[in-house]
Amino acid sequence: MRDKKGWDNVLTFFDFWGFYISFVFFTQPKMSSIARLSSTKFLFVCLVFLGSCSFQKEKKEETEIKTSISQEEEYNQLLASGLQQLDTWTIYWKSQEPTFDIAGFKLTGEIPYESLEWPEENFIQQDHPLFNYLIPNPDGHGVVDIYSYKVVMPEEAKVSFNPDSEVIYFKSNGMRERLMFMGPSGGFEEAIWISPDHLMVAGFFEEEGGITPKIWIIIPDEQKYLTFKHSLYSAKYPKTGYLIKKLPNINFSNGVN
Repeated sequence: MRDKKGWDNVLTFFDFWGFYISFVFFTQPKMSSIARLSSTKFLFVCLVFLGSCSFQKEKKEETEIKTSISQEEEYNQLLASGLQQLDTWTIYWKSQEPTFDIAGFKLTGEIPYESLEWPEENFIQQDHPLFNYLIPNPDGHGVVDIYSYKVVMPEEAKVSFNPDSEVIYFKSNGMRERLMFMGPSGGFEEAIWISPDHLMVAGFFEEEGGITPKIWIIIPDEQKYLTFKHSLYSAKYPKTGYLIKKLPNINFSNGVN
């Protein structure tokens, strides 16, 4: 349905040309009938053409709005699908902050990134403590690792946490791709493929108001990720608490609280 502004524009347009045609007929008495008729035809053609342009412009704007809305709905459906599969993570946040609600996530951005990859085989094999936490791509294109960069496990030293975090994609073609990198202000806690093309990563980000839960949906083939921000801020959320709970086969007692 055309809004009031659109109708006002169209009516103003027609009123102008109606006035102009009247001006030709009634203020040019010496103009021959044939000349006036030709002038009228010309003005009518202009009227139809410009009117058509106005309608097409409004139609294009309406289509763009509908496309934008439908894409946002698709992103929100991906978010809902992924959160349903992250019960452990959402329950943990609820245990730390009782007001936490998965409905609080809102789409806040669509960010392109530059692909960074190099030849490297996956070093996390069956005898590695993090092997069971790899996230295989549903179509067999590789595996994702979100813990090995964060958790430092030297052979003869205490386990510690790297202040930075990384989402690594060991691809089936022998390449290692960095999908995301996070400095000390945030961290990655969970990840799951919600489709062969969409990887959801759950974690947190520290802002001026406190620590807030955050969701990223990475689309590797398009080299972009979506960000979903939550309205909750915590002053006491333990930054490494979820990882210690998530990785019970790693002995954190000798080096990490």
